[in-house]
Amino acid sequence: MMDDEKKALFTLSDVKMHFPLKKSSFFQKEKLFVKAVDGVSIDIYEGETFGLVGESGCGKSTLGRVMLQLYKQTSGSVHYNGIDLSTLGKEEMRKLRREMQIIFQDPYSSLNQRFTVGNIISEALVAHNMFRRGSKELEEYTIDIMEKCGLQHYFLHRYPHQFSGGQRQRIGIARALAPQPKFVVCDEAVSALDVSIQSQIINLLMDLKDSSNLTYLFISHDLSAVKFISDRVAVMYLGNIVELGDSDKIFAEPLHPYTNILLEAIPTTEDDSNKELQIIEGDIPSPINPPSGCKFHTRCKYASDICKSEIPQWEELHPSHWVACHHPISVA
Repeated sequence: MMDDEKKALFTLSDVKMHFPLKKSSFFQKEKLFVKAVDGVSIDIYEGETFGLVGESGCGKSTLGRVMLQLYKQTSGSVHYNGIDLSTLGKEEMRKLRREMQIIFQDPYSSLNQRFTVGNIISEALVAHNMFRRGSKELEEYTIDIMEKCGLQHYFLHRYPHQFSGGQRQRIGIARALAPQPKFVVCDEAVSALDVSIQSQIINLLMDLKDSSNLTYLFISHDLSAVKFISDRVAVMYLGNIVELGDSDKIFAEPLHPYTNILLEAIPTTEDDSNKELQIIEGDIPSPINPPSGCKFHTRCKYASDICKSEIPQWEELHPSHWVACHHPISVA
């Protein structure tokens, strides 16, 4: 999946993140695991916005946290700028934290309610020895970041509970961008906001990306937002990437049945009385004991015997458009 003309900022190779479960009874012999991420291999290039979509519980947020080493992967490798992050000690990883930041989904619980806006944004700057605590330079820099993120300078000494959801998310964005990172995980960064505020935040993220030469991992279940902001999109199902390609190709010609149903389920304002919103039959299987073969076969209308027994191989059916499916739609 490498593109020789682009530099890979992140390279993930067969990454797995399995969370152990406590035994439910004395008689349970087998140790069980939640297979949140179950073998993901992707490259994220410098300067791009990489969209990651899928239903709730598919492992999107877990993958983002593994990339930042907030979770240590069970197996596989995560390379950042050629550095294997799993081999780094605590202090070595701490030095790289400045380059890798995250914007959390919930703008309420992700901010320390006892800190002022100025403290929240400047905390990392002091921790990374960029500025001295209490200095005039620190205050001026913090105000500059706030204004870039659409926050007024007189908010500096206010507390999170005094702000709306959209303003709190702007505070979270300012906190993430203050250390001047190279890579930012946007973990459902707009899903908790009103629709009108979502567009403002997405436009803000795009403007900041261009001005600061950032690379984003944009995690969302909102396909409309992903289409608008992303250069490439990966579709995730039950811990695996099932389709990957340029955003335009994914939305114009999806190859995987799961991707196709996700797209058809998007509500539209167009007057098309003959079109019905598509639904995916059944519930997502348990990540503790996922189905054999293709994990989507229990909910796929194209499923055959081979889908139940063999794991589909990762194939490039069109230039830069990859899919793992025994019966891709374009050749079904």
